[in-house]
Amino acid sequence: MRLATSTNLLYLRPDGTRFDLPKTLEMVSAAGFRIFDLNFYDWSLPGTEFLTDRWEWWIDDVAECAARLGVTFGQCHAYFYPFLDETLSEEKKAYHKRLQQRSFDCCRRVGAHTCVLHPETRWEGVDIVKNSIAGNREHFAPIIEQMESWGMRIALENMCDYGIAPRRKFGAYPEELAAFVKSFGSDRIGICWDFEHADIMGQNQREALLYIGELLFATHVSDTYSKTDNTLMHVLPMTGTVPWGEVMQTLKEIDYQGDFCYEVHNYLNRLPDAVIETALRLAYEIGVYLVS
Repeated sequence: MRLATSTNLLYLRPDGTRFDLPKTLEMVSAAGFRIFDLNFYDWSLPGTEFLTDRWEWWIDDVAECAARLGVTFGQCHAYFYPFLDETLSEEKKAYHKRLQQRSFDCCRRVGAHTCVLHPETRWEGVDIVKNSIAGNREHFAPIIEQMESWGMRIALENMCDYGIAPRRKFGAYPEELAAFVKSFGSDRIGICWDFEHADIMGQNQREALLYIGELLFATHVSDTYSKTDNTLMHVLPMTGTVPWGEVMQTLKEIDYQGDFCYEVHNYLNRLPDAVIETALRLAYEIGVYLVS
């Protein structure tokens, strides 16, 4: 198991400005982190190079920066969109599909091994589970083939539907997600377990991890103070309600060998630049403590 962090650990600043990716890699690696998750949610926001025809230059520059710093990319959060949303026009679907494919290419260029994606829900009709399974299968089948040809994998993230009850999301429960992943019969698709999502859903982390077992390809590590307030979510582990002692013991029991990867963007985005270095060192030391 390797300590890693999403690039969103240091991205948005209190005044709304953004750190560029090379600067993030430089400062976060100086605190001790050596493995990164390139988060394409951030880099698909308006004004980023990823959205322009300069995207290849941008990602190659990022790869060169990582090589210079001696850091690597492991799992990466690829671009995602509501591909089962019937209200999306064909033009919009094509646009989003193009960006998702671009993010895959970026992940490959920086040497990532796993692309994390979201399963989606088809809300129309009575049999939403059946229809969601069919829609997700149609979407992910060609992606799995592509990943196999590249020597990469995808990991589907467990969803959280607490905030939209009584409606629900496909893939919010380990049984449902594991069954869908297994149905492909491929070692190129697995699960990304988001500990915070599971905590908000009131799920037993130990039982879930034991159930998932070898299907666990990636993790999203964060804590929360709230089930409904987004500003109180995605904070440092051991500062909220996730039972980390139980989690770490179970990860070792199932012999998880992947990335233990921070997704804690609400940790640093409120702190002034003057304390960034200190805050990053604390984040690193907590991570080292947990994985050891």
